[in-house]
Amino acid sequence: MREGLQHAIRGHVFTRGQPGFAQAAHVFNPRFDDVLPDAVARPVNATDVRDAIRFCTEHGDQVRARSGGHSYAGYSTASRGVVLDLRRLDRITVDQGSGTATVEAGAQLIDVYDALAARGLTVPGGSCPSVGIAGVTLGGGFGLAARHFGLTIDSLVAVEIVTADGQLRSVDAASDPDLLWAIKGGGGGNFGVVTAFTFALHPMPSSSTYFEVTWPWPAASEAIDAWQTWAPRATDAVTSILHIESSGPRIFATGQYIGQSGQVAAVVKPLLDATGASLAINTELPYLETQLLLAGCEGRTVAACHTVGAARGGVMPRETFNAKSDYVAQPLPAAGRAAMIAAAEQPGGDLLCDAYGGAIAQVGPAATAFVHRDALFCIQYYGAGAGTEWIEQAWRRLRPFVSGMAYQNYIDPALNGWQQAYYGKNLARLEATRERVDPHHFFNFPQAIGR
Repeated sequence: MREGLQHAIRGHVFTRGQPGFAQAAHVFNPRFDDVLPDAVARPVNATDVRDAIRFCTEHGDQVRARSGGHSYAGYSTASRGVVLDLRRLDRITVDQGSGTATVEAGAQLIDVYDALAARGLTVPGGSCPSVGIAGVTLGGGFGLAARHFGLTIDSLVAVEIVTADGQLRSVDAASDPDLLWAIKGGGGGNFGVVTAFTFALHPMPSSSTYFEVTWPWPAASEAIDAWQTWAPRATDAVTSILHIESSGPRIFATGQYIGQSGQVAAVVKPLLDATGASLAINTELPYLETQLLLAGCEGRTVAACHTVGAARGGVMPRETFNAKSDYVAQPLPAAGRAAMIAAAEQPGGDLLCDAYGGAIAQVGPAATAFVHRDALFCIQYYGAGAGTEWIEQAWRRLRPFVSGMAYQNYIDPALNGWQQAYYGKNLARLEATRERVDPHHFFNFPQAIGR
C-alpha cells in the first residue's frame, strides 16, 4: 500500500514498522494507542487529500480523516486502512472585504483564535486548545462564547470537501444547500473529508471576564437549582458550565462574560443568592488571554498551548478519559438534583453541565443538522482514566430526568439508539443526503449515518 499511496500524493506516508509510525498513528487519548492503521498519510493540501481518496477508493482501502485527533470514541483512527492526518492543512486566511476567514481543516483552535485576534476578529469554538477546527465544527461546536456568538456552525458559510467520488467540491448555500445543511452538525466522517471551512467573522471583544462561583457541598441541591434556572436564560453575554465533581465532592460554576469584571457580580446574582455562595474568581483579561486561560494555558505562549509531541513547542499533556452525555429539556426536580449529588458522592468522575439558550436557541432545530437547539443544558459525564464504572452509574441515575438526546461531539460508542439521540427529527434528511453524496458508504465508521 505505502509505495502506491506515496506515489499518489506529495505528503509523507508512514506505515507500520517505519520510524515515526507509532507517534504519527497516535491520537490525543492514550486509550487508543493500540489501535493502529496500516498507514498514516499527511497530505500537504486539498489536492493531496483528493488524490489520496482516489487512490483508496480504487484500492478498497478504508479511510479515516483526522484533524486534531480528539474523537471521544477514537474514530479518527482505525485498526486497518489509511488515516489522513490533516495537520499540514493549517492555513488561516482572512478576507477583510467579505468579513470571512478560510480555515484549513488541520488548524487547531488555539491557532485559529490567535490568528484571528491579530486582526481584531474571532469565531466561536471550544476551549480545548488542540482540538481541530474540523471536529468541533462538524458536530456543532459548543464553547464558552456560544450563547453570545452561537455554535461554531452558526458562523459557517462554506466548505471545501472531497467526496467519495474523488471530487474536490466547493459547497455553499448556493451550490449545494442540502450538503451544507448536513455538514452543519451532521458529525465528522459522514459526507467526505472537509479540507477547509469558511466562517463569517465576529469583532473580537476588547476583553472578557472569567468567573467562578463556589458553594459548600451541603448546599448542592440549591446551587444546581439556582444555576439551571439562571444559566440558560441569562444575558447572552455569558456562557456558563456547572461542575459537580466527585473529588471532594465539590460544586462550582465557571463561565465567560463578554464584558467587564465590575459587572459580573450583578450578572451572576441569582447564583450568589444561594446559600454559602462565593464569587471566588472574577478576572478580566484581553480576549485572547481569556481563551488561553480557558484552555489551561494561562501564562504560556500560544506555541506551548499544544499537545506535547504533536506540535513544535507544545507542552500540554495527552489525556486518558471516557465520557458520555445527555441533554436536559426541563428543569431538574429535587429528585433529579439528588441523583446528581448521589452520583458525585461516589468517587471517580465529574458532571459538567454546559448551558444552552441565548444565541444557540435563536436558530431553529431544523435550520441546521444540529437538532439540540431547545435544550436547557447538556450534561457531560467525564471520567479521567480508562475505566467507565463511575460514568455508567452516574448516567443510570439520571435516566428518569433527561431527554434521551446526546451530543454528537461527545460521541459515545456504547450508546444504544445513537441515531435518534444525536440527530432526532433531522435523521431522515441526513440519511438521504448521505445516500446522495456517498451511496456506497465509502466513508464509514461504527456510528456513521446510514449504516
